[in-house]
Amino acid sequence: MIATLLLIAALQSDASSLQTLTRVEDRACTGDGAWCVGLAQGVQDGEPVVRPVLRRGDASLADKPADSEVESFHPWTGLIRLGDGGALAGVQVETRSMYSGGGGQATELRLYRLDARGDAASTPVLSLPIQGSLMIRACFSEQDMTQRAGACHDEYGFEGVLTVEAGAGETLPVLTYATTATAYPRGASRSEDSLEKPPLKPADLITVRDPKCSFTRRFTFDAAAGEYRPDRKLPDCSDYTTP
Repeated sequence: MIATLLLIAALQSDASSLQTLTRVEDRACTGDGAWCVGLAQGVQDGEPVVRPVLRRGDASLADKPADSEVESFHPWTGLIRLGDGGALAGVQVETRSMYSGGGGQATELRLYRLDARGDAASTPVLSLPIQGSLMIRACFSEQDMTQRAGACHDEYGFEGVLTVEAGAGETLPVLTYATTATAYPRGASRSEDSLEKPPLKPADLITVRDPKCSFTRRFTFDAAAGEYRPDRKLPDCSDYTTP
């Protein structure tokens, strides 16, 4: 009971703000180490799920869920404090894929609402890609190297940043999601064969921002749906966020 009251007081002291956490082994903690977000594995609809938990820094946490060859889990290095004494905390799910001459990895943030005890609800209130990096082989012969001007890999990058809108004043604040997507060289596309395009020139060997997948959206909480909804539909950016 005392620990719960301390948690409520700590979170209410700076409601609806985004606090940066520091990774300490398998948890993410406040700068003073007083509070830490760890991960706990449970079951939802018969399937294993990984959720965040918020505890005092000196409290023991469940063992971090085991990583697989293609998937790993980490606590999000952010904590959004809520006016009701709870918080929003997240799990970063990283997936990886390797293939001939290249590979990629991407990270999805699954944001959960935590109650005043620091325990998460059964399902996330928001899931968004926050990072992607891919390199795909594009040359298979000397002729290909000539046509590609020596740039024998297509490279794709993606970054998404989630922030809290200042002065929102809601129990669940408005969130802003801003993304940047880039591709190298100019004209690179995972849905097109670069060798069927005109030869690259030295001027094409630059990293180019993709305007479709570089955008900003505002998310508000839909109480009826139990999740955050964007003010506009998100574009399909799977070329950058699916390894």
